[in-house]
Amino acid sequence: PAGDALAQARAMRGADTANQIVPAFERATGVVLGAGIKLLLRAKPTFSAQYGLSLTVDAIDPEYTLGDLEAKKREIRARLQREGLTELNRSLLAPWDYNAVLVVAPQGAAGLGDFQAEADRLQRWGLCRFVIVHSRFQGEGAATEVREALLQGLANWQGLGLNQEQPDAVVVIRGGGAVNDLAWLNDYELARTICQLPVPVLTGIGHERDRTVLDEVAHASY
Repeated sequence: PAGDALAQARAMRGADTANQIVPAFERATGVVLGAGIKLLLRAKPTFSAQYGLSLTVDAIDPEYTLGDLEAKKREIRARLQREGLTELNRSLLAPWDYNAVLVVAPQGAAGLGDFQAEADRLQRWGLCRFVIVHSRFQGEGAATEVREALLQGLANWQGLGLNQEQPDAVVVIRGGGAVNDLAWLNDYELARTICQLPVPVLTGIGHERDRTVLDEVAHASY
């Protein structure tokens, strides 16, 4: 079955080598080495009578890792396009004004703090209400948690006494991070949910240079 080991060998890299190749890889890709990343390593086979065959790693190919991350995005884009979903949220009319907004963000995130500094001023003067729900935004299962938090927030909306059936917009916020931290959000089910939401979705994810599938299908990204 897929994932079963057919053969194995020890792979090693010296501290001096690691101090050269790992920072070079992270600078080239914006990816921080961690679990779940696909790597293409260059290694030299060595043989010792005492320890047997081993591999000495001396390089990491940044293009392979970036290509794998981009391939996943392309697959999600293509599927959404085939299903006619890509433009749905973008085609919604923008609200004439914002009276109440649902915000989805990680608990205690710096990006949320920046957003709240401005949002609190609007709330203080009764100009707009902001309802915040929290979720993890990275790690295994994070995309599912974001989706569930968003849908639960919408399901609970009418019980909040805000005198409108749904928010004027949904805002999805996450501060900057490594490319692979943001890559957890490149998820088909989450993107599909955003496409099909009946209210405009506004994203503020990562730095200006960062672009996830969610940014591409949302009504607007910032």
